[in-house]
Amino acid sequence: MMTSGGTTAAPAIFLSPACTWIGPGALTSLANGLISAGTAVAGPVLVAADIALVKNNLLDGALDALQGAGYEPTVLSDFGPELTAVQVDAAATTAREIGAVAVVGIGGGSVLDAAKMIALLVTNQGNSSDWFGVVEPSVTRPPLVLVPTTIGTGAEVTRISMITEGGEKRIASSQSFVPQLVVLDQELVASLPPHVKASTGLDALAHAVESILSKNSTVMTEHNAVETIRITMTDLVNAYDGDPDATGRMLFAAYLAGLALNSGVVLGHSLGYAINHEKPMPHGTTTGLALAYTIAYNQYVDERKAKLLARALTLGGSEDLRVAAEHVLALVRRVGQPATLDEAGVPAGVDGEVARRTVELYPRPANPESMDTERVHALLSAMRDGDLDKAFAVTARKDARP
Repeated sequence: MMTSGGTTAAPAIFLSPACTWIGPGALTSLANGLISAGTAVAGPVLVAADIALVKNNLLDGALDALQGAGYEPTVLSDFGPELTAVQVDAAATTAREIGAVAVVGIGGGSVLDAAKMIALLVTNQGNSSDWFGVVEPSVTRPPLVLVPTTIGTGAEVTRISMITEGGEKRIASSQSFVPQLVVLDQELVASLPPHVKASTGLDALAHAVESILSKNSTVMTEHNAVETIRITMTDLVNAYDGDPDATGRMLFAAYLAGLALNSGVVLGHSLGYAINHEKPMPHGTTTGLALAYTIAYNQYVDERKAKLLARALTLGGSEDLRVAAEHVLALVRRVGQPATLDEAGVPAGVDGEVARRTVELYPRPANPESMDTERVHALLSAMRDGDLDKAFAVTARKDARP
C-alpha cells in the first residue's frame, strides 16, 4: 500500500486461529483437536478449566477421550473472575513441572486469558508480570486450544491476556496468544444464567462497536464487527429470555467480535476498567454501561464509519449515531443491566478519580477522539443519569457534522 508521498505503508494485520471447530458436542473431540493442532500424539496436557465445569463433571467426556488417545491431562481450576498474576504463575509452574506438550483453556475470559499466559510461560522464562505490554516470546509456546463457555469475551481468538496485579488490571498483548484451535460448542452455553448472558453479550457488542471506532480497524475488522452487531441486536434479548438457539448464535457472535477486537478497543474499555476499580462488576456490565457514551464521545469518527456503525446498531433503521446510542441504551436496560453510573451503584464523588484513571492508566491511542481528563470527566457526569444530550455535548464542535 502506497502513501501519498510515495512511501510504502505498513500492511494491516488481521489475526485469527488456524482452525475452528463448531457444533454441539464438539468438546468431546478435543483429543482429535490436539492432534490436528500439531501436538505430540501423547504426553502431559495442562487443562485450565472453569471450576463449575469441574464440579458438575462436564469435562468427563473430553478428559476420557484425552486419556484414551494417550494424553495425560492435569486439570487446574483455581481461577477467579478477576484473574490474578498469583493464580497464573502457580498454574504455569505446574505446567512446567509436568512438561506440558499442550495447554487447553475451557471457560470464560479469565480462564482463557490464564491459558494463554500459561502456554507462553511453559517455554519462556519469568512470571506473568514479566510479559505485560506488547510482547513476542523468543521461544515458541506449545500448542494452545481454547474453548469458550460464555457468549461475550471473545478471548478465544484475541491477542490479549488481562491479568490483575496489585489491584490493577494489566494487559499482555502477543500474536502468540491467538490459538491453533478454537472449539465452539453451543452445549457449553445453553444453561448460562440470564444475567451472565446479558453481561457477556453486551461485552461482545462493545468489542464490535469499539473495533469499528478504532483507528486500527480494517475491512476485515468491519466485516466481522457488523455481523456481530447484527446478531447481538437481533438475538441477545431472545438469548436472555431463554432461547437456546439464540444463545448458540450469540456464541458465534462473540467469536466474530473477538476477531474484530484484534484491531484494539477504545475509550469504553478504559472507562470499564476504571469504573470497576470503584465498584467491582462483571466486565461486560461495565463495557455495556460505557458503550452508548463511548459512541457519543467519538461522534466525529470518520463519516463512513459513523454511518456503517449507526446502520448496524439500528438494523438499517438510521444512519444517525445519536439514534444508534439510544438503541444501545434501550438494549442494555432490556437485558437488566445498568445504563447509568447511578443505576450501577457507582459511588458519588469518584468521577474525577475515574476520569484520571481512565486517561492515565488506560490510554487508547487508537481512539478516534483524543482522550483528556477534563472531557472524560464531563462524559462521566453525563453517565451519572444517562443524559445523552450532555454526553454528545462533551465533544460537540460547530465546524463538524451534527
